[in-house]
Amino acid sequence: MRRTRRLVGLALAGALVLSGCAGHARAGAGGAPAEAEKQANREAREAEARLAEHSESRGQQTPEEEQAERDAFAQRAIQALRAAGETRDIHYDAAGFLLRLGSKTGGNADDTVFLGNFFDEYLATAPEQQEEVLSRLTRVRAMPTLPKTFAEVRPNLLPVVRGRAFFEQLWLVVKGGPDTSAPVSWKPVDGFLGACLAFDGPDTLQYLGPNELARWGVSFDEAFTVALENLRQRSTEALEQLTPGTCLAPWEDSYASSRLLLDEVVRRCKVRGTPVVLVPHRDLLLITGSEDEDGLRQVATRALRAVMAPRALDGRALRLTASGWVPFMPERLSNAWADFRKLELFTRTRDYEEQTRRLEKLYAEKGEDLFVAAYTPYQDERGRSISYAVWLKGVDALLPRAEVIFFMDPALGEEAPPVGIARWEDVAKVAGDMLVPVKGLYPERYRVKGFPTEEQLAGWQNDPGDLFDEDGP
Repeated sequence: MRRTRRLVGLALAGALVLSGCAGHARAGAGGAPAEAEKQANREAREAEARLAEHSESRGQQTPEEEQAERDAFAQRAIQALRAAGETRDIHYDAAGFLLRLGSKTGGNADDTVFLGNFFDEYLATAPEQQEEVLSRLTRVRAMPTLPKTFAEVRPNLLPVVRGRAFFEQLWLVVKGGPDTSAPVSWKPVDGFLGACLAFDGPDTLQYLGPNELARWGVSFDEAFTVALENLRQRSTEALEQLTPGTCLAPWEDSYASSRLLLDEVVRRCKVRGTPVVLVPHRDLLLITGSEDEDGLRQVATRALRAVMAPRALDGRALRLTASGWVPFMPERLSNAWADFRKLELFTRTRDYEEQTRRLEKLYAEKGEDLFVAAYTPYQDERGRSISYAVWLKGVDALLPRAEVIFFMDPALGEEAPPVGIARWEDVAKVAGDMLVPVKGLYPERYRVKGFPTEEQLAGWQNDPGDLFDEDGP
């Protein structure tokens, strides 16, 4: 899908000077409760939109125009599938931006064609080559039959690194719940990446789940050890040196990012400090040192371009320690910090946007009027950045884990400023049962129950400018 690229340029309009913040009047008390809840949710989304006025270049697509373009691509994909001989029913899920083949509600991930990456590639491809994108899409729906024995599958078994959000949100795709058995077997690499197993076929990469492993009589760890060894044998080439102490993995085989699992490959780059890697794309592994400011800036610049490309992974950095990979950010006074901060905010925003779409669809299908609040990044004229979410009084909502919370009371009218503005940590200290973590959601969300007292809000009537870190760029 075409993901929103709005990291820089989002504005809080009057909110950041505590003027002109918008709430909305509540639904009429005389309506039915269900209709009132729907109206409250609509108004909550409008309040978010008014609070975040997007200062974007002319020509930026409206949400309606973007959706129309996605829908048109889905129809072209359906036509291509039919031309390729697909005879099953094809159901288009606009909210999930996917096609289900066969049963409309079937939970088999193998019968699902995810359109997002193909759509991004289609838009990034010259018109004369776009048919090739559609041709590759049609091959996804006909996954090869997997070998019957583990001995047969061994040579084609490889590890795949993806963003943790990809794995954590699969239960939303297969119509299950957070306790549903995952259709793909995986394990965490750190706080925001995960690794799974794949069968590397001639035209397709097929993720493997617990059913396949059980049929072959092997555990995930046993199969993963085999996959790592296969990858090791494919990773004998020297790294490409960008500058002394900063390297690029030379492989463009869809497994470049997976090489971060091979310490000996990462350590081929003789870095200053400890190794730091970024895997913004499946075909891009960047390596530099924690004490190499020029190297950090160079890999961040490349990563910022790569996370905008089709099939992007994650923009956040990792540092290699004796116990494995851990999240990494440069020192706040480093010249590289601003770009790493952009990468962090962009990735979290993208993951939350995807989660929001899937959760809204889930609750709509269940008939639940639960408001899924947005995670919004903001950068001021000095280049300082924060992320924020809006907590509205009287609205049953799921709140993302943003850095700042704006408290709004719709009963005060459209032009009323926030009744409170606070950092997440300050709210969490006293919120208690008003802010309850929701099991099984990543990125994390919290069920909002109630609203802070006037006394609490009085302590959170901050000047929004004070919520930025003055030590930041």
